[in-house]
Amino acid sequence: MSSEPSPPAQPPMMSPDGKYFWDGQKWVAVASASDAGHRSVFPSWNEIHVTVADQPVAPLPVVVQARPAPAIQYGPPSTDVPLWERAPKSKMSYGMYVAGGLLAVLVLFGLISAWGPLIASYFVAAPEPPRAATPSPTPPPLSVRSDYARADGFFTYQVTPAMSKVWPALQLFNETCVNITSSCQNAAVAALAQVKGVESMIDHAQIPSCIATQVARVRGELTGMDAAITLAVKAFADNKKTELSTAVSRYKTASKTLGADIAAISKAATARCDTQATGP
Repeated sequence: MSSEPSPPAQPPMMSPDGKYFWDGQKWVAVASASDAGHRSVFPSWNEIHVTVADQPVAPLPVVVQARPAPAIQYGPPSTDVPLWERAPKSKMSYGMYVAGGLLAVLVLFGLISAWGPLIASYFVAAPEPPRAATPSPTPPPLSVRSDYARADGFFTYQVTPAMSKVWPALQLFNETCVNITSSCQNAAVAALAQVKGVESMIDHAQIPSCIATQVARVRGELTGMDAAITLAVKAFADNKKTELSTAVSRYKTASKTLGADIAAISKAATARCDTQATGP
């Protein structure tokens, strides 16, 4: 006998699917169909039973619920009637509107007529009273009694001082009176007083015959200016702008040659008045 140890027993040859083994002659089933997973080739192994723990249940995925959208509040259905389906307004409705408008206009006119003068007097300054014309200085006594001396004294001591006050008043009236305003009214009243003062001075003066023609021409122009400015003052009482425009136009026509005619008095005194002394 050989003294070498026998080789270790080899495990049986298993089929690739693990259900059969080769016993040296044929393939033998490892276990029945109903117990294929629990039977072993070795009988001693079949007594061992291992309890298989249940597989842990996978947790359900967390589902994040979105916040519910707020409910939309719908208002009640509109009850407006389309324009094309509306009933036309009756003639009585239009009549009521017209009557109401006329009533409002009448009330407005009543308020204006009652309170208008008071409001106007608050915002518009009252016209200045007529200014009395300043009397011309008394001419010195004549050293020589002649027509030239009297004519020169009249022009130097009466006409010239009076016109030096009239010119500014007339210029202010001419520049201001383009509309119905309180400044125009004040200028018209002041100019009228100055013109009347010059008229009174000429009417009461002793005028030599050598300059009488020139003085009469100036007096006629002053009369036309007096009438025109008087009409301008009246335009404010009548509250008529057209009347004021007519007055200003007449004034410009009457005063167009006033300056030249006044200068003609001095020229006539030098050229026509006798320098020979007369009387005692």
